[in-house]
Amino acid sequence: MKRFILSLSSLLLVAACGDDSSSALDAWSENQSSSSSWTASSSSNSRNDVSSSSRHSELDPESSSSEVVYSSSAISSSSRIASSSSSSRNDVSSSSSEIVSSSSAISSSSEILTDPSKIFEMRVPKRDAYTCEERGDWGDRVFTETYSQEDFVCTYDYDGEKGFLYVQLSPISCSFALSLTPIYDVDKAELYVNGKFADISDVKYEWGGNHHVQKLWFTYKGKVFRYGQSSLGFGGRPCQGFDCLNVFESDRKTYVVNGCDEQRSIPIVCNGANAENPVFDFTDTFKVCEGDPRTQGND
Repeated sequence: MKRFILSLSSLLLVAACGDDSSSALDAWSENQSSSSSWTASSSSNSRNDVSSSSRHSELDPESSSSEVVYSSSAISSSSRIASSSSSSRNDVSSSSSEIVSSSSAISSSSEILTDPSKIFEMRVPKRDAYTCEERGDWGDRVFTETYSQEDFVCTYDYDGEKGFLYVQLSPISCSFALSLTPIYDVDKAELYVNGKFADISDVKYEWGGNHHVQKLWFTYKGKVFRYGQSSLGFGGRPCQGFDCLNVFESDRKTYVVNGCDEQRSIPIVCNGANAENPVFDFTDTFKVCEGDPRTQGND
């Protein structure tokens, strides 16, 4: 507005000057041209500043440059925050995976195994492990027999605990009573119940004399357990291996449970164990032996 007033004054001055009006007019035109150029330049600069300012939160031109630096810092900070957040999410995800993996491991470690070959470290029993000779009472006759190592896996089911008993037996000598009978030593015995190993002691094995009525003893939780045979056929001879379990007090004589009675109240199943063929079938195939007193009444 002020520039317009000055220009009008200049015109009046030109009119008053007469002949010098042309020169004055030229000077005025020059001034106007210069003013227009300055105005255009200012407008252009202003538009650039406004444009720049609008890109940076519409601040005034004087603060725009500092705000650009601030914005760049903010962007860098945001990137760091985003990166940190992403890293945190990855850490949480990794931590969650570790927790799941740990839980799986715990679950796996507490799993109750049912395959004896995955529970016990088994061996291949030696054949022809021991040769026994005994001279009889009938002249110079010599009885000779060769015995091998015997290993067993038997089921265990008593007082809410279920599992397996694994024993390794080796012949060490023999005796003579109508025929040769071997004497075995226990190399190894392990009891696995309810998913873990249990401490047992005083493990002994009896071949069972001339009729081979076997017994396998061990002590567990203050009681004595004996694997045996519940059915005997003609002459008191068994027709199958271990099939039942007796439980005694610590004196080995007083019954807690007679599991080898006629009712076979604690049935078990035993299998020979050999690392070359670690396949186990614990189907109960028990039968009453022919000649057992229980069968004679049915004849």
